[in-house]
Amino acid sequence: MTAIWGTDPNGRWSPLAPTAYLAEAELHDLVRDAPQMLPLAGTPQLTVLGREVRLGSGYADLLAVESTGRLVVIEVKLSTNAESRRAVVAQVLSYAGYLQGLDHAQLESQILREHLGASGSVLGAVQADERQDVVDPEAFHDGISRSLA
Repeated sequence: MTAIWGTDPNGRWSPLAPTAYLAEAELHDLVRDAPQMLPLAGTPQLTVLGREVRLGSGYADLLAVESTGRLVVIEVKLSTNAESRRAVVAQVLSYAGYLQGLDHAQLESQILREHLGASGSVLGAVQADERQDVVDPEAFHDGISRSLA
């Protein structure tokens, strides 16, 4: 059995009870602050670039990038959300379709302009992320280009 343990006010160890999130915004914050907790294949290092990123007629909950330059669209849904998995998959595919065919400059100037802040660029955001390893700029840009293609 897998469990997360913690101590009570008396210092005794006990398994923590699962708790529900009342709002998707709490989960957005959690994933934004600790993207490494997502159950992704391999060991990708993610940098969250923006929250509520406008992609076409909708807003992706989070848009991230791996250290390889691959873009990641993240949609967060509570278990109480009545949307079917098919609707969520369709939503993510719609966002990916909107990104397809853009170039690196369009991604930064049209999609992420208001999200990049002081870093000014996707590469700058990744380089400023202390969880990331050193990234080769040329390989990173090539990765973003492949991801957008």
